[in-house]
Amino acid sequence: MIKEPTEKWMNLGNDTRYFIITGGRGSGKSFEVTRFLNILSMEKGHKMLFTRYSMTSAHLSIIPEFQEKMDLLGIDPYFTVNKTDITNKYSGSEIIFKGIKTSSGDQTANLKSLQGTDTWVLDEAEELMSEETFDTINLSIRKKGGQNRVMLIMNPATKEHWIYKKFFERTGVEPTFTGVHDNVTYIHSTYLDNLENLPEDYLKEILDIKKTNPKKYESVIMGGWLSKAEGVVFDNWNFGEFNPDDLQISWGQDYGFSIDPSVLIGVAIDKKKKIIYGFLIKKLLI
Repeated sequence: MIKEPTEKWMNLGNDTRYFIITGGRGSGKSFEVTRFLNILSMEKGHKMLFTRYSMTSAHLSIIPEFQEKMDLLGIDPYFTVNKTDITNKYSGSEIIFKGIKTSSGDQTANLKSLQGTDTWVLDEAEELMSEETFDTINLSIRKKGGQNRVMLIMNPATKEHWIYKKFFERTGVEPTFTGVHDNVTYIHSTYLDNLENLPEDYLKEILDIKKTNPKKYESVIMGGWLSKAEGVVFDNWNFGEFNPDDLQISWGQDYGFSIDPSVLIGVAIDKKKKIIYGFLIKKLLI
């Protein structure tokens, strides 16, 4: 039998519109959300959209996770499972699985046309780099007569990501906060919340990472937001102003296939202070 969710995961039953679910590896995020959606489908009238930015074969990846929870909950006889959707025969509620990215680009137009959707789940939300795409689908979740939910599940990326800026930086919410702020439920979990379900060899690997690579432990295991992207040449930079009058400036251009504000980049080096300045022209007058 499946155990009851802990107090932290009971927050999934809150009446807010947004749910920001963050955490590190082995924290049980996917397990708890999948369980919640299965239980929610027992109520009549729900139409749930479960997405990832890239999803090609839901019946091989995501749907088996839902079937596992159905079996653990003892409710699998109530469901009809297909390659792209699950229907609860008892309540008539549906869970539809789709990818946002297709071979021809984002299929936002198709997703926002799913009439009657009251719950949108974006799994691996860190992969969605466009806030505009999020807004388009988000504004389509507007069913009358009940609660509408938008649930983002993610391993935190960098603080440059629009999700961090929108739901943490602009609202003043701490990255590890669990609770409700305005119309948003925040749940942050780590492997420490899920110890009883993790094998000893996995826990040993985590402790090895903690000793040998503290930065990786904080970001990947504890679900901390990175200040800068991994793999960059310089990570000790910040935004600011400077006077270029006494410095030699070199310019570089790299034309792409779309409008790009960074096509013209300037670089200046202050040899005395050992500082490199990089900047772009916001508006070029000809």
